[in-house]
Amino acid sequence: MTHTRFLPALLALLSLPATGGARPSATAPALTPSLHAGDSFGNVFSRTVALQAPGFDDAVRRVSGTATYRVVDAAARPPRLRIDYHYDGRPAGEGTVAWPEGGATNCYDGRCMPNTDASGLAYNPLLWGRAPATLRVGQRWTVDIGVPWELGPAGRQTVTVVAFDPASHTVSVEREGSGNGVWLGDAPQVTLTRGGHSYPMTRVPGRAHWHGRTTFRDGIVLSDELMSVRPVTLTSAQLGRVEGIERQYILLNATPSEAGP
Repeated sequence: MTHTRFLPALLALLSLPATGGARPSATAPALTPSLHAGDSFGNVFSRTVALQAPGFDDAVRRVSGTATYRVVDAAARPPRLRIDYHYDGRPAGEGTVAWPEGGATNCYDGRCMPNTDASGLAYNPLLWGRAPATLRVGQRWTVDIGVPWELGPAGRQTVTVVAFDPASHTVSVEREGSGNGVWLGDAPQVTLTRGGHSYPMTRVPGRAHWHGRTTFRDGIVLSDELMSVRPVTLTSAQLGRVEGIERQYILLNATPSEAGP
């Protein structure tokens, strides 16, 4: 969310079936969106990135906002939705979103890119893996994430079912993983301050570890919390080498759709 590439920066993490509103029988209903024309969904979200290094002021960035999604064509392949969004402190906006390739690609007003946001409206197979056909508490599967994403580098993640209510199609899962390399959108240079003075420094990330918990109902995210932490090495010709810790986390919750952005 610190990088507003285009609107879906945090939110448009849908994993929608390529066959419109129909639910494929090969995946568990609790993790599979089933959309109908006129359906409306809302969420509220925030993201924080914080860098700590001894002797320097903490460098903290935050962004928050709301979004509303309305299904305008559930029969399209893939389905099309309208999104109305408002990042706090920025102008509100709107657009049309669609998710080809079963949700692995995210298209906003015809511009497409990999679906690498950390959280969003619905189950995302790029980060969570293909949804299994059945679910049970204690079930686990492993996902190899092949590209940097919003809260992590390429790496391996384990997904564990921690609660499941088949009657309401509701499931809670934990995700935990690690990897080496950059987070999506990482800049090699950062600026830290101390004593009222700013110092540009080069940042080299260490191994990242992330852990979080998400609850889905019919494939739609009801709540999501995820924390990612990594060591970083900071260097400059003036100050030499400094070891720090960088963390970022996201919070996302479903809201009544009429709450709007």
